Amino acid sequence: MAMTRGIGFFGTYTVDEKGEFSGNHVEGATFPNWVGSTRTREQLKLIVVGDRMTEHFQRPEGTRIQIEWTRVQ
Repeated sequence: MAMTRGIGFFGTYTVDEKGEFSGNHVEGATFPNWVGSTRTREQLKLIVVGDRMTEHFQRPEGTRIQIEWTRVQ
């Protein structure tokens, strides 16, 4: 196996008029069942500290996922 415990995906994040996260539409992913899905504020919690953003996400079937992003300098 080339990679374990990894994921790749891309899409758009949406914020409301107050600048608060309201959704993420997945346009492509290494998990085909994610493609075309929308992750909502109820399913996805974002925590930003400095140059890191952590996503805490629960899939509809119950799988819990944590993804950490780091801003590239």
